Amino acid sequence: MKSLRTLLSSPSRIAVPAGPAARAETTEPQAYAFGPFRLVPGERILRRGDQVLSLPPKAFETLLLLVRNPDHLMRKEDLMTALWPDSFVEEVSLASKISLLRKVLAEGGATGDYIQTVPKQGYRFLPPVTRTWASGPAAGTPIQVEGEAPAERAIRFIALPFRVLNGDERAGFLEHSLPEAISASLAGLRSLTIRSSLLAARLAEANPDPRHIAREADVDMLLTGTILCERDEVRVSAELIHAPSGTMVGSYVCKTRLDNLIEVQDSLVRGIVELLVLRLTERERRVLAHNVPASARAYEFYLRANHVQRERTLENLTMARDLYRECLDEDPDYAPAWARLGRCYRTLEKFGVEGPQSLELAKWAFHRAFALSPDLPIAHNLYTPFETDTGHAQAAMVRILGQAERHPNDPELFGGLVQACRYCGLLDESIRAHHRARRLDAKMVTSVAHTFFLLGDYEHTLEWYSEGFRYYLDLAALAAAGRESEAAEILDRRSFPGGPFPAMMESLRFSLRGDRARSLEIVRQGLAVRPTPDPEAKFYLTRQLARDGEHAEALRTIRDLATEGYVCSTALQRDPWLRPLARLPDFQDVLDEVLRREADARAAFQAAGGDRVLA
Repeated sequence: MKSLRTLLSSPSRIAVPAGPAARAETTEPQAYAFGPFRLVPGERILRRGDQVLSLPPKAFETLLLLVRNPDHLMRKEDLMTALWPDSFVEEVSLASKISLLRKVLAEGGATGDYIQTVPKQGYRFLPPVTRTWASGPAAGTPIQVEGEAPAERAIRFIALPFRVLNGDERAGFLEHSLPEAISASLAGLRSLTIRSSLLAARLAEANPDPRHIAREADVDMLLTGTILCERDEVRVSAELIHAPSGTMVGSYVCKTRLDNLIEVQDSLVRGIVELLVLRLTERERRVLAHNVPASARAYEFYLRANHVQRERTLENLTMARDLYRECLDEDPDYAPAWARLGRCYRTLEKFGVEGPQSLELAKWAFHRAFALSPDLPIAHNLYTPFETDTGHAQAAMVRILGQAERHPNDPELFGGLVQACRYCGLLDESIRAHHRARRLDAKMVTSVAHTFFLLGDYEHTLEWYSEGFRYYLDLAALAAAGRESEAAEILDRRSFPGGPFPAMMESLRFSLRGDRARSLEIVRQGLAVRPTPDPEAKFYLTRQLARDGEHAEALRTIRDLATEGYVCSTALQRDPWLRPLARLPDFQDVLDEVLRREADARAAFQAAGGDRVLA
C-alpha cells in the first residue's frame, strides 16, 4: 500500500535554517501585505480585499516561508526541510506547491510573476512585503482583526462517488457507500465542514470538473477515486484535490481483498487527516476509532446496507435493516451501524410497515450507539427526528446545542436544531438555526418551511419547501392563503406515501370538495393511530378538524399535543383555520399552558448557550 504523505501539523513547526538567504522570524507579525493581498498567519488565510482565497495547508506554509523572506533566494533544500522535516519528498512536491501558489495569486489579481524560479537553486519572492504588527497579545497569539474571518476556519470538504472502472457488479455497492462512509467518519472533526453525499452525487453526475464543483458546492477540498476489481482483489485509487484550482494535493493507492475493505476506509481517513494537517482532540480521536468495525465482514454488510438505502423506498429500508442486523451480528460494537439501524426501525414503524415494537427497538439501537460512542455525529444527527417525534424536543434541543459547541462546523446538527426548536415553539430560534446551517452549507436542506408555516408566512413556506420532496405542506400553505382551487388541482395529481400522510392529504381533498363529513372521518382515523407517528402530522390533522367545524375537538387535541411535547402558540393565535378556537371558553387556559411550556423551553435554550451557538 502507498499511503498519503504525512505533512506539517502546525505553524509553530516551521523552521528555516539560519543564514542570510533563509532567515526565521522570531516574532510573527499580525499580517503580511503585498500587492493587493494580505496574508494573516494567526488565522491561516490569504485575503484580497474582502475575498478569502482558498489554499491547502501545505501551500499556505510555502507561501508564508516565501513572504517572510522577500527578495531572498529560498533554496529548494531549505524549503523542503522546513516543510517536510520528518519525511523524504522529491522536488516535484515543492514544485507543485509553487505552481498552485502562482495559479491562485494570478486568479486573485496578481500582476506579473510574484515567485521567481532560480534554475537549479530555488525560488525568490519578488514583490515588496509590508509587515503589520499588533500590540497587546503575546507573540504567537492569533489576532482577530476587524473584518477578518474567524480563526480556525473549517476546511470545506466533499467526497465524490468513486468510479467502478470495469463495471464489476461485486464492487458496484462501493461507488457511493465508500465515499459516504469516509465523509461520515470525518464529520466529527471540528476543523472540517462536510458536504452531503446526495449533493456530491448530483454534482458529479452533472459536471465532475473540480472548479465547477468548488463553485457549486462552495468547497475547498474534494476527494475523488476509482475502484478496479481483479479476481478477488480490489484496487482503490484516490486523489485529494484543491477544488478551486483543480490541483492535486495528494494521492493514495490501496490494493486489498474485496472482503477486507476496512483497510481502505481506515487508511484513507487517516491519510486525509495527515494531508490536511488536522490537529485532533482526544475526543475526536475516540470518535474516529469507533468508525472502524472490528470485522471486515461486518464492514461489507454496513456498506451494502448504506448502498441499498440510497433509494428511500420502504422495501429498500427493510433490506437495509436486515443488512445492518447482519453487520451487528458480526461486530456488536460498531456504533454507526446501530445508529443507522435505529433510523430504519423508526422509519418503518412511522410508515406503518412494522408495529409499535419497532419504536422500542429504534430507541434501544440509538442508546446502544451512544453508549459505544457518545459523540458520534451520525448518531446525534439521526437521533434528532426520533427524539423530537417521541415527545422530547426540548431534550433534543439541549443535546444538539451541546454538540454544536464541540462541532460548530457540522451543518446537519443545525438542521436538526431547526426541527427541535420549532417543536418547542421557538420559531425565531428555528429560523436562526436554519441560517446557521446554510452558512455552513449553502445547499443544506432543512425543515424550515414548516417553521414559516407556523408563522403564517406562506410565501416563504413555498419558497423553502423542497421541490423534490413535496407531499402536503405546499398544499396546506396554498389553501391557508386562500388559493384553495390551486391546492385542489395539485392534490388531484399527487400520489400518497405511506404513514400519516394519506390521512392528511385525503382529508384535505374531501374538505376542499365540500365533503366535511368524509374529511372528519379520515382525520379521526388518523388521530386514533397509537402511538402517534408524528406530532407535526397530528398538528396538521388538528387544523383540518378546525376547518371542518370541530373547534372544541381541535382545541382538546392542541392541549394533548402540548403534553406530548409539541407547542405552537404562534399558530394557535395566527393560523386562519385555528382562529375560531379563540371564541371557546377554554382557549385562554390552553394558550397559557402552551406559552408556559414555550417559556420553559426558551429558558433551557438560553441556559444551554443557544444564543452563543447561533451567533
